[in-house]
Amino acid sequence: MSEPLFQNLEDAVVVAETALLDTQVAVESLRAELDQFTRLHQIQLGPLYGRLDELDALTAETEAAMTGDPEAIRRAVEARARVDGEDPVLFAAANAGLLNDEEEGSERSETPPRPREEPSAPKPDPDTPVRPSKTAQRLYRELARRSHPDLVQDPTEIARRHAFITRVNAAYEKDDLPGLQKLSEEWSLTSSGPAKDNPQREMWLRGRLIWLRAKQAELALERQTLMENPMADVLAAYQYDSLTALRSISEQLYTAIAEREALLNALIGS
Repeated sequence: MSEPLFQNLEDAVVVAETALLDTQVAVESLRAELDQFTRLHQIQLGPLYGRLDELDALTAETEAAMTGDPEAIRRAVEARARVDGEDPVLFAAANAGLLNDEEEGSERSETPPRPREEPSAPKPDPDTPVRPSKTAQRLYRELARRSHPDLVQDPTEIARRHAFITRVNAAYEKDDLPGLQKLSEEWSLTSSGPAKDNPQREMWLRGRLIWLRAKQAELALERQTLMENPMADVLAAYQYDSLTALRSISEQLYTAIAEREALLNALIGS
């Protein structure tokens, strides 16, 4: 390959590396922002949504008690199922005899039966050694071969490789396959490849460029998946200002709660 074409290939790899790093930062930032907003949304607004569900159930139950209408009773059953964390449709199906019993005047317990919970799996003993999977073993061998400190002479590079291998060993001992995969990607991203005067340099550059573009495509798909999260739509509506979003939504919920409470009080007082 001529010198200009070789330099163009070098430049293309540098551009692709920079773009990939920028995209990685953007995707990780978006993921962290969504995780934080989802957590705060649940902590701060969860009780308000719960209060709304409870008021809806109380209102439906009051209407059912006042009218005795089978349709009102069905709505009350479904509303209470939502409060109790049941699937309203499945709960109604499991209690299909409720309306008939109400019409016949038979008594039924107010507490609906809950589905049987499956026994939880036993927790692993922390003192039991973990045997790495075959995939983890393959990744470990590959990383050890590529990043071993004995392959270089530069003291700084030797120290960097020692630190990296320490992290690889820790992940391998825990059979942390996702961790090993991330370390493999990290090494591929930070590896400088053969020296410029090495005949293998051109082949390495071409392979690296293909890998970088493939990773860029993967990250683009990952970002698209994150953006399809309903919480991303909420954040986008508030210009990704999570504090403003939480404050605005809480105000809307408090207004809705006040309206539901007024409706319930009116029903009880009628």
